[in-house]
Amino acid sequence: MDDEGTEDVTETDYDAEDNDADDYADEELVGADSAEPDVLLDVPLLKVDEIVLDVEDLRARVSLQAEVLDLLRLNVGADVALGSVHLDIKGVEAQALLKVRLDNVAEVIGRVLTTIDRNPDILRDVTSGVGSAVREVGTGAGRTLDEVGRGAGAAVEDVGRGAGGAVEDVGRGAGGAVEDVGRGAGGAVEDVGRGAGGAVEDVGRGAGGAVEDVGRGAGGAVEDVGRGAGGAVEDVGRGAGGAVEGVGREAGGAVGRLGDDAGRAAEGLADRTGDTVEGAAAQAGETLPDTGEIVSDVSETAHGEASRAEKAGGATRRAARKSAREASARTRRADEGGETAARRGAKAPRRKMTRVREQEAADEGRPP
Repeated sequence: MDDEGTEDVTETDYDAEDNDADDYADEELVGADSAEPDVLLDVPLLKVDEIVLDVEDLRARVSLQAEVLDLLRLNVGADVALGSVHLDIKGVEAQALLKVRLDNVAEVIGRVLTTIDRNPDILRDVTSGVGSAVREVGTGAGRTLDEVGRGAGAAVEDVGRGAGGAVEDVGRGAGGAVEDVGRGAGGAVEDVGRGAGGAVEDVGRGAGGAVEDVGRGAGGAVEDVGRGAGGAVEDVGRGAGGAVEGVGREAGGAVGRLGDDAGRAAEGLADRTGDTVEGAAAQAGETLPDTGEIVSDVSETAHGEASRAEKAGGATRRAARKSAREASARTRRADEGGETAARRGAKAPRRKMTRVREQEAADEGRPP
């Protein structure tokens, strides 16, 4: 029973499939038997006595377009473009018939739909293909954008490097120029400083040499004046000392002689003492004029040296005047010392003679 039922179902299925195939075959036969064109223009009668036709930019296009997913694309239509037409027709008699048949187009579309109904997997394959195509298009677009971005980045990087290199070269050139200018300015300043330093050094040396020469001349003049004044004072001192020493020696000799002759005779001693005192006074008088002459010579020498010092400068004049004053003061002191020594030498014998007389008187009053 089951086997027979199964066999019946199977036969029924085959019969249904055979019927569908027959229908599909019949449809194909109907389309194949059709001999009429899809577009037909029939002009059975046309009479024209005179036709004047001016046409500009006449364009005519007949197209058939139909799309079923990616499986079928058909375009059907008529497109006529006419720019400008000037038509003069005289005595026209015409009959025209235009037929456009779309049965074949409808039949083609029906077959496509029937195929899709019988094979639905075609849509899956078509959509997967569309997805793959879209994916590939997206990937390609992404890669294109990536490459474009990389190329743009590389271009920008190259431009940046070139600009940086240009700026670096410009900076190096400017730095080198500034460095050269700085070196030249530094060398010029150094040369100017060296020249100014050399000039100042030369001026300083010349001024120092001049001052040194002036100082040496003034010092030599002062030294000469000092030496002359010192020599004069020394000569005055020596003369005064010699005079005092001579007076002292004469006085000592007189006192010795007075002591030796004291016992002999008072009158002879007095006479001798008087002679000695007169000789000492005369000798002191002779010595004093010599001392005055020496002092006058010293003053004249000092004045001569002072006149020479005046020619050397104000400083030399002051030094000469000071030296002259000191020489005059020393001379005066030497003169005063000589006179005092002479006076002391002259008075000393008188005191001794008085003592001798008193002693003689005392000796006379004593008993023998």
